[in-house]
Amino acid sequence: MKALLAGVTLVVVIYLVRFVGPYLSLDPNYYGYFWPWRYALWAHLAGGLVAILTGPFQIWLGITGRRIDLHRMLGKIYLGAAALGLSGAYYLAAHELAGDWVFASGLLGLAVAWTLTTGLAWLAVHRGRIEQHREWMTRSYVVALSFVFFRVFIDFAHALGMQSPAGSATGEEYKLAAWLCWSVPLLFAEPFIQWPRLRRSA
Repeated sequence: MKALLAGVTLVVVIYLVRFVGPYLSLDPNYYGYFWPWRYALWAHLAGGLVAILTGPFQIWLGITGRRIDLHRMLGKIYLGAAALGLSGAYYLAAHELAGDWVFASGLLGLAVAWTLTTGLAWLAVHRGRIEQHREWMTRSYVVALSFVFFRVFIDFAHALGMQSPAGSATGEEYKLAAWLCWSVPLLFAEPFIQWPRLRRSA
């Protein structure tokens, strides 16, 4: 588990340097059509990055049962970061719907998935359902990592030779990645989440 969380953290740092760093330049050319909505984008990026950086520590502390006080503090930070990131996500998705509903609906689905998984994790812990809290927090973090998975799917699509059609508002690979970046990781994560319970039942 330590190696897995360390690997996730490394990938996140690479993502930060490669894709988020250029936004710090405040260059309108890099932002493209996001420039008029840059404040919502900043909220989305800031909340998402804080969530994915605190996630590995939060999961490790929850699994090991160490430093419950720190675990709770990080949990509150994660919730605040999710709320900030989601506020930007819903705003951006709403503005995208008129221009490209396929791309926007994928982003909207991502925002709804993060809202539900995080909200149910919060509800579970407040009702003392610790095991369910861990499961829903794992799902929440998988959805939070869609920031990274989105770029992974884009790179994979480009490696396969997928190109944007002429005149398309959003490239086909972006439309596809907007759906795959959260749905596929959730699908693959579920067997790992359920396996301990199934093993105990057996």
